[in-house]
Amino acid sequence: MRAHRHGWGKMEEIHVIHGEKINKVVSKKYNFIFDKETGFSMRWGETRDQDPFWGPLPELADISISNRCNNNCPFCYRNSTPDGPLISIEEYEMILEQLPTTFQVALGGGEPTLHPDFIDILELTREYDIVPNYTTNGNNLTPEILEASKKHCGAVAVSWYPGALTALRKMVEYGIKTNIHFIVTPDSISEAIGFIQNPDFFRDEGINAIIFLLHKAVGRGKPEDTPSYEDVKPMIEAVFETTTPVGFDACFMKHVATADSEGTIEASWTFLDFCDASRFSIYIDENLIVQPCSFCLGEVYGESLEDKTVKEIWTGNKFQRFRKLLREDPNVCPAIKLNSDLR
Repeated sequence: MRAHRHGWGKMEEIHVIHGEKINKVVSKKYNFIFDKETGFSMRWGETRDQDPFWGPLPELADISISNRCNNNCPFCYRNSTPDGPLISIEEYEMILEQLPTTFQVALGGGEPTLHPDFIDILELTREYDIVPNYTTNGNNLTPEILEASKKHCGAVAVSWYPGALTALRKMVEYGIKTNIHFIVTPDSISEAIGFIQNPDFFRDEGINAIIFLLHKAVGRGKPEDTPSYEDVKPMIEAVFETTTPVGFDACFMKHVATADSEGTIEASWTFLDFCDASRFSIYIDENLIVQPCSFCLGEVYGESLEDKTVKEIWTGNKFQRFRKLLREDPNVCPAIKLNSDLR
């Protein structure tokens, strides 16, 4: 076990403790534990009943190590291309050095496995006692990548599309904790409900869970492909009536909250939360631009690691403004509102 002490300017002193299985952040007003084997995490404030609104530094970092992809999906929120830019491994390590309270990262792109140093990136992440996870289209799963994923990753998600089952089965055969990432549009809801109502599929295939991601009108995504509450209401009802292992991204929470307030479902908010962007998670792209989340565009909330540190950006005015908007109304996404205003 090793421990580090940090002071964040006007923020209180915190202690970061790395254990064989459990990592911890300990302070008076913010406490966080993370199980490196299961991925279970828990946070609290001065008492176990208090829930801090944001942390001294991110618990989770969403890092795009490239914007290179060969699928050309029409809904891609990053506008990824086959010759998109890559982060260097030196730049990636510079990021890790600035994330002492971050115990897991979500590696994305583009298609992260197309990065020529992808395996080295997984290994380096573990050297910093951070658990890497990633999302893939599954088209570049070489034996070397599969072995490295089994050794280093907490979980891997395969984006659902025709042909994804082949990649999912490869992952499962290697003993990798494997999830499906399913983008929900008005046209895909019936297929989503089919998954929800078929728990045997997940048991028979050995797939850990399906995570539903609300379509975002960013990049190549179009506003008309983002479903309304009435669109997803039958789907949410089905989730709360099934034994299928299901998760939602944070963007879905406004619809879950509406269903709960209407009495359509009975949700346990001990295990659910609204958007954690700028509060407990951060996004960093392959050009070293830091945003509250990956759906933010431009300089309204974004700043560069070439100009400032992660700590300076995290505690700076732009992130504070994003947090203020979330505190005022957690059901209105500041990122999507900004993108809508820019269209």
